[in-house]
Amino acid sequence: MKHLAILIAASPTAAFYSQVAVLDRALRRLPWRHWRYSLHLYLGGAPEPGALETWTPYLAGIDLRWSTAEALAHDGDWAQSDDVFRYAPSGADMILALDADTLPVGALEPLLDQVLDSGVVAGALAHHPTVLGHRDGQWSESSVRAAWTRLARGIVEAPLDFRYAHSLMGPEQPIELREAPFYLNFGVVLFPRRWFDTIAAEYLRIRQHLRGRLANEDFSGQAALTLAIATCGAGTLALPMRYNFPNDPVAERMYPGELAHVAVFHYLRTSVFDRHQIFLTAEHYRAFLARDLEGVDRRFQEAVRLVVGGEYPFG
Repeated sequence: MKHLAILIAASPTAAFYSQVAVLDRALRRLPWRHWRYSLHLYLGGAPEPGALETWTPYLAGIDLRWSTAEALAHDGDWAQSDDVFRYAPSGADMILALDADTLPVGALEPLLDQVLDSGVVAGALAHHPTVLGHRDGQWSESSVRAAWTRLARGIVEAPLDFRYAHSLMGPEQPIELREAPFYLNFGVVLFPRRWFDTIAAEYLRIRQHLRGRLANEDFSGQAALTLAIATCGAGTLALPMRYNFPNDPVAERMYPGELAHVAVFHYLRTSVFDRHQIFLTAEHYRAFLARDLEGVDRRFQEAVRLVVGGEYPFG
């Protein structure tokens, strides 16, 4: 069987452990016929007292790797995220980088076969041109191309292909803001193993150089990956939104057909519910299931009920 290594970066808190426990439960429900998967959790930062001991029974079979003190001193909160690229397990045919706040609910094997056969890096496009910087409702630069030119200057020379578009920006937005290189949302990214090590080395180099060049450093990893893929010359595949569907009303309006066939929910928005609280305790879980939600939030709620069950299964 082919081997899929699933890599997740997280902080050592009860909230993250609860998300990973549910993600693991969701993966176990999927049909696996000619692929096997292993789940690897990269942890960094100060552990929440008692959290790991409480959640260890529900993380059985998951490989835990802790960032070193040196990495934490140098990279801070980025240590565990960069460790995903430093310490991916060898021997896997495919690497899947997942955010902890994702919930797989549909078969993944057809996509894995497609990506492996075509030898491309695959992911869903980033929602907005976050490389521009944003303040008071205004983008800080006039065009996406100008922002990427500034970011890449002195770091990489490879040209960027701007044939893509940011996934949550409609035609009412000017093309100068909508157009995008292969700039991915980090929720779900697939790498054939033959490309991963080369891209990872470039990613780690480039991300260090991007410090101070972005208005929001939270997106330095996404930007570094774009530049690393371009530098390495890897083929790319923009995935349909169904493989990384956010709990966002804009996505619901723009992609109703994709919402009807979601394979992976990405519950990153916090305007309706707190993603870090849903699975933390029985009380929080019951409260979430009792919410009267609408649209994509309701679809996600229904998926959670199916995966986790009507009763809280942890503790």
